[in-house]
Formats: sequence, structure tokens, C-alpha cells
Amino acid sequence: MNHDSRDLKTRQDTRFVLVHFTGEDSSTYEQIKQSHLEKGESEIGFHFIITTEGKTLMGRHISKTGSHHPELDESSIGVCVIGDRDEMSDEQSIALTLLLESLKSDYPSLETVKYLYQKS
Repeated sequence: MNHDSRDLKTRQDTRFVLVHFTGEDSSTYEQIKQSHLEKGESEIGFHFIITTEGKTLMGRHISKTGSHHPELDESSIGVCVIGDRDEMSDEQSIALTLLLESLKSDYPSLETVKYLYQKS
């Protein structure tokens, strides 16, 4: 198994939350994790996954540098919402709102939330 030491580095600066949407792709947590492992990661690159049912699942430990957006991995927390932003269920919307409020409270240094869409 490839254990790149960068994967397990503690994030020193937390300025952003990046919310990724899978779009039409309705991958599961396990499928997302498997795709990250196949790319050589030692574990899933997102810190949180929000399922189609609105469950918030833990990914990579919140204190570790993520692997979800190369330019901002060092300064961001990665959240992946399964599905499309415009078609989020009420449960997903509530879960995302609660998670973002919690993160803003835990990380006063957060500057902004950025919404990103997966490339097909």
C-alpha cells in the first residue's frame, strides 16, 4: 500500500471549506474511497461525505491535509455532497448547513465556503 507522507500531514492553516458535488454521479462513500485509493492515496481525500439520505460520514481526519483540490488542499476542509447542488434533498441541505455551522465555530480562521462541481 502506498503511504505518501503528505497524505498524513497535519493541516497548519484552515481558511476554506470546499464543498464538492458529484453531480449526476451518485457514487457511494465506498466507491469514492476506492477511487482515491486507486489514485495512490492512503485513504479517502475528503474530510466529510454527505450521502443522498443526508447522513454526514467522516472521511480523512479533520486535522489532516486533504486530497480533494490540489491548489487548496493545504488550507481547506473538503466536503463531498453526493448528487447535484440544485437537487439536494432537504436532509442533505440540513446536514450541509449544520456541518458548515459547526466548522465555522470550530475554525474561526475560516474565510469562505467555496462550492465546486466534479468534472464528468
